[in-house]
Amino acid sequence: MATRNEKVLRCINPATQAGAEIGPLDKPVVTREMGQVYYIDHDTTEALRDRFSDPNHSVDVTKIVDVDYVWGEKGLAELLQKEAPLDYVIASHVIEHVPDLIGWLSEVRAVLKLGGVLSLVVPDKRQCFDYYRPMTRLPEVVEAYLQRSRKPSPRQIFEHMSSAVTYRDSVSWGGAVTDESKLVRLHTIESAWTTAKTAFATGDYCDVHCWVFTPASFVELLGEMAAADLLKFEIAEFSETKGCEFYVSLRATDAAKATEIKQIAASLATEAEFYQPKLRDMIVQELRFLKRKLKIVKAGIFRN
Repeated sequence: MATRNEKVLRCINPATQAGAEIGPLDKPVVTREMGQVYYIDHDTTEALRDRFSDPNHSVDVTKIVDVDYVWGEKGLAELLQKEAPLDYVIASHVIEHVPDLIGWLSEVRAVLKLGGVLSLVVPDKRQCFDYYRPMTRLPEVVEAYLQRSRKPSPRQIFEHMSSAVTYRDSVSWGGAVTDESKLVRLHTIESAWTTAKTAFATGDYCDVHCWVFTPASFVELLGEMAAADLLKFEIAEFSETKGCEFYVSLRATDAAKATEIKQIAASLATEAEFYQPKLRDMIVQELRFLKRKLKIVKAGIFRN
């Protein structure tokens, strides 16, 4: 079975190619020892180390990589004008945070060679704190693109906070939720409202999940974007959810073929099929337990 890094690098060879990794923090997929790689983040190395110095964070600040480029006011093509075009870009748990999904993909495409690879690791909403949120739809993505959104909207901030949950005390988990009573809200409606209202009034950037996906919904969305000529990538590799995340390698092209992407979407297991083996095993175990319990109860009745 392929490891996480093997899935991310399935279409990439760091030893012979030059690329960039967005948001690597303390766990880059490609290290500088592996090849020529540029690290990109939304803030400087020093600022990131300060931000994650709180011991409640799971980031080891001593291992945060040295950021080469801060992607903010300047577009990616302008930042990387000396290095582009690149062979690959890696983004793990990044795409769900970007306010303008179409614009972000377009900027990444602009720094890739024709045939270059964008390797994505994406959280599955069914297995993380986004559990209760509705899946992202094309109209929302188009609206953000036309508005050239640079910050999460008040709606996204409120939805993120008001819906966020833990399951058995964890913000992400592997496998299906089998007991929704174990889902616990992280924030109150009041605090979600206050945060969204404050961000709107001050213009401050509030980092949240702007978009939420399952594997099937993500690929379907890509197909719809391609049909509207809003995507310059084709799907090179796809791996279904493992743990709380799934993996997609996109290949840079001049014109994405919507029909091919939709065929991939159609071939993916449905949400019911995804859970069916887990639910079947759970039901079988529960029936066996109830059967044993019933035997004990009957034995007690007959003895009395």
